[in-house]
Amino acid sequence: MKRLFKNLLITIFTTSLLLVSNASISKGMSIDEPYVREVPPGQKISASFMTLKNDTDAEIALIKASSDVAKTVELHEHVHEGGMMKMRQVPKITVPANGSTALKPGGYHIMLIGLQRKIKAGDKIDLTLEFDNGTKETITASVKKIMMGMMKGKIKDGMKGSMGGMHMKGMQKMKMKKHTNPMPNLMLVFMKMGDKLNLSAEQVTKLKAGMKERGPAIKKLTASVAKLEADIYSASINGEPLNKIDQLANTLMQERLNIIKGKTACRESFKEILDEKQYQKVIELYKAHIMPKPEKMNRMAMVKHTNPMPNLMKVIKKIGNKLNLTEKQVVELKQWASERGPIMTKQYQAVMQLEADIFQASLNNEPVVKISQLGDAITQERIRIIRGKVFCRDNMKRILNDTQYKKVIEFYKANF
Repeated sequence: MKRLFKNLLITIFTTSLLLVSNASISKGMSIDEPYVREVPPGQKISASFMTLKNDTDAEIALIKASSDVAKTVELHEHVHEGGMMKMRQVPKITVPANGSTALKPGGYHIMLIGLQRKIKAGDKIDLTLEFDNGTKETITASVKKIMMGMMKGKIKDGMKGSMGGMHMKGMQKMKMKKHTNPMPNLMLVFMKMGDKLNLSAEQVTKLKAGMKERGPAIKKLTASVAKLEADIYSASINGEPLNKIDQLANTLMQERLNIIKGKTACRESFKEILDEKQYQKVIELYKAHIMPKPEKMNRMAMVKHTNPMPNLMKVIKKIGNKLNLTEKQVVELKQWASERGPIMTKQYQAVMQLEADIFQASLNNEPVVKISQLGDAITQERIRIIRGKVFCRDNMKRILNDTQYKKVIEFYKANF
C-alpha cells in the first residue's frame, strides 16, 4: 500500500512537471544566457543582455521588463546616425516567428536605471519579462564583468581598422579634438584623397592657404577649451562659489561656439573654392572613408566627454565607512544620488544627441543659422550640467560636517 501511494505521488509530481513544461513551451518563448553588466561603484545605470528565442509560427515581442534592483527598467536599442552611435528607448523588441533576437552590447538591450544597490560580478538578479502573447516570466541573470562589448578582441580589431592602426598618442590627440569639436573635418578628404577630386592648381593653392590660416586658430581654441575645463575642475574642487564657476563656464562655452563657427566657416570656404560636383564628391568620400565608424561609448566616456567637474560621490562610495556618517546623513546622500543620477544622465545624453545632430547638419549642408542654433543648444545644456554638479557639491557640503567634507576633498585629490 505504501509503495502504491509512493508511486502515485511520483506519477502526480511528474505529470505536474510535464504540464508546467508544456505550458511554458506552448507560449513559445525561451531565454538563453541572460546576464547583467557589472558597473563601477556609484554608477546607477547598467544593462541586461540575452537571446530571446521564438518557437512559434507567429511573431512575438518583448514589451516590458522590470526588476527590484532598479527604479526604472526600459527597453533600448543603439542606432548609428550621423557617424555616431545613439541610444534610444523602444516600445518593444520583436522576435521573428521560429527565430531569435539577440540582446547584446551595441544593439537591443534592457536598461536598468537608478540601481538600488551595488552589483558586482557573480551576483544574481531577477528580471521579469512580459511579452505581447501574454507570457510573463521571471528569470535570473548573472552579473558579469564586461566592457560594453568593447576593448576585448572584436573592438580592438575594429578600432585598429577604423583608426588606421593609429598609435596611442595619435588616438589621444583625436579624442581631444572630438571632445572639443563635434563637426566633420572635410579637409581630411583633401589631405588624404585630393587626387580623386580633379582639383586645379589654383584650387589646391587656395585650400592650402585656408588650412594654413585656420589650422592654428582651431588648435588654439582646442587648447583653450582644455585649459578652461581644467580651471573649472580646480575651482570646483577648491570650493570656489557658483558665480566664479559660472564665469569660467560661460567663457568655456564661448570658446566651444568659436570652434563650431570656425569649422562652419571652413565648410563654407570649401564650398566656395570647389565646384558643386567636387564638393559632392568630398561628402561622398568623407562618408565612405573618413566619417567615424559606429562606436559604443560607455557611460564613463560619455560623462568625461560632457562633464568637466569632479565627482565627489565616488569618495562616499569608496570610504563612506571611514567618514563616521550618521544614519540621517546616509539616507540623505542616498536619496540625493538616486534623484540626481537620472537627471544628469539625461543631460549627458542630450549633449551627445545634439552633437550628433550638429555633425549631421554640417555634413548635410544645413544653413549656418541652423548650425548656430544647435551650437547654442549644446552650450546651454553643457552649462546646465556644470551648474548641476556645483549644486551637487554644495548639497554634499550641507549634508556633511566640515571635518567630513574636508576628508572627502583630501581623498578625492589623492586618489582621483
